[in-house]
Amino acid sequence: MSLTYSQKSNPKRHQLVPDDASLKRSDNGNIELAEKREPITIEHLRERIQQAIELEHSTIPPYLCALYSIKDGTNQVAAEIIRSVVIEEMLHMVMVANLLNAVGGKPIIGEKIKGKFTPDYPTELPGDVMPGFIVGLNDFSPATIREFEKIEHPEGGKQFYENDDNSQGSFGGIGEFYAALIEDLEVLEKQAKSKGKTIFTGTVAQVTGEHYYGAGGKIINVRNLEDAKELINEIVGQGEGTLGTIFSEPYDEDNDYQWFGPGVDEYAHYFRFKEIRYERFYAPTDSAHRDSPNKGLPTGEKFHVDWEAVHKFKPNPKLDNYEVGSDLYKKTLEFNETYMALLNNINEACNGNPEVLKTGIPLMYDLKYKAAELMNIPAGDNEYMAGPSFEFTNCPEQS
Repeated sequence: MSLTYSQKSNPKRHQLVPDDASLKRSDNGNIELAEKREPITIEHLRERIQQAIELEHSTIPPYLCALYSIKDGTNQVAAEIIRSVVIEEMLHMVMVANLLNAVGGKPIIGEKIKGKFTPDYPTELPGDVMPGFIVGLNDFSPATIREFEKIEHPEGGKQFYENDDNSQGSFGGIGEFYAALIEDLEVLEKQAKSKGKTIFTGTVAQVTGEHYYGAGGKIINVRNLEDAKELINEIVGQGEGTLGTIFSEPYDEDNDYQWFGPGVDEYAHYFRFKEIRYERFYAPTDSAHRDSPNKGLPTGEKFHVDWEAVHKFKPNPKLDNYEVGSDLYKKTLEFNETYMALLNNINEACNGNPEVLKTGIPLMYDLKYKAAELMNIPAGDNEYMAGPSFEFTNCPEQS
């Protein structure tokens, strides 16, 4: 069995919420329909979409750290799985920027005047998603892959940690965050339509398929509510699989819980990470449901994962850990400058100049090479190597 992930959309994906639905969280954390909700504004909507951009970005440095730490020539299957997820997360960030442009907002990717776009790892996820759940920068290991599963889990962090913060505005998982975003879009567009208007007033050029240099699925451009919902369903479908419906209903072998047959073009990130941890692919007859005969686990062809073929770097590296002017300081700074140059490139592309996105390709390769340099330098002791810190810094202008 060769490792291939088709970039076509999955026709079996479930829609997040029905049309014109209003949502609330019940005491047990499930999403339920509600008749009323607090008033929202277009400014609130734009702020929430900006948080979605930051949420999508926040997963990329942890995934890249694990990928970069795999030694060349080893763990090719695991590396390809992680790489495919990173490509899709970058695509998601660009698509959410398209959504923000569509409702008259201005995407910010990189530096923010107020607050921080670039997380200070270890960190909580942006957007009040799974408060109390901490994400860090770590090398490739079973524990790291398990953390990635927690990020992408269809039912969110409630499966993995206790959170007593039930305050309004927090979300139990990424899917729940996006369900609330769909609700905001529906409510505001309904209000606008009642006045003969629309919230989709943006005129800035969006990124299209001809501009995006990666694979990872199709670019969705947003002109109306239907486009916006398609975009969000695509993002959540690629990440979590669905908003909890994989597990929330009692298992029935006649239901559509067999997500790994020949009719499925791609698996959600959660299940791809699961394949790595269990060192085997999902079989066409496997079910995603945890109460199924296979318990939601992969039972297909095995592949080998060498958990020791890794550059073990000190978790959550910081530029401040090194003496100013030292070789490690310079190389870490150079990595961060390249990282910021890449974010600045994406920012320019998502703010009306999508053609420049293709010029970011060399920066992606340069980022990998600079990470490899760091991971071959001892971090001051015999146990760990240095590693990429993904910190904000002012970078020199790129020619």
